[in-house]
Amino acid sequence: MDLSKIPAGRAPPWDITVVVEIPMQGDAGAPGHPGNYGFVPKTLMPDGEPCQALVVGSVSVLPGALLRSRPIGVLGLIGKDGVEATRLLAGPRERLHPFFAHTTSYRSLPSPLLDQVVDFFVNVEDAGCVGEAGCRRSIRVTRWGDAEEAAQLVLEAMERHRYEQRGRTDRAG
Repeated sequence: MDLSKIPAGRAPPWDITVVVEIPMQGDAGAPGHPGNYGFVPKTLMPDGEPCQALVVGSVSVLPGALLRSRPIGVLGLIGKDGVEATRLLAGPRERLHPFFAHTTSYRSLPSPLLDQVVDFFVNVEDAGCVGEAGCRRSIRVTRWGDAEEAAQLVLEAMERHRYEQRGRTDRAG
């Protein structure tokens, strides 16, 4: 798959594409991943990685699948290095998953699902420090942000990516 040909979405920031890397595991409401995890193409976060996103849902898809989604919130995490990482929470578009058709904010999700979202992101961040004693205890959630902040995060990440691409083109020319 040529990632350079995949757009950030049909109408970003409210209609975005998420390239799934880690499919959902378990049934809805059961322990496991509370959605399909991946990244928004053509975005760049301050840490140099694409914008990471969890698309809540109850249907697992294959790795590499492209999910049309809409931002519904952000989650702020601080790792042992003291640097905040912001992760995007998204809902699938209506045609893909009618159960979430009216979900426009993380606040409308059931609290057990939000707990699973927190556990998922802490575990994903924990995977980055495998073998380091006490790492999981050093990752903590700092805040939730609303859909407007999530949309702004996507716009800024897209602009950062465009700026980086222009710089590469200028340096190559």
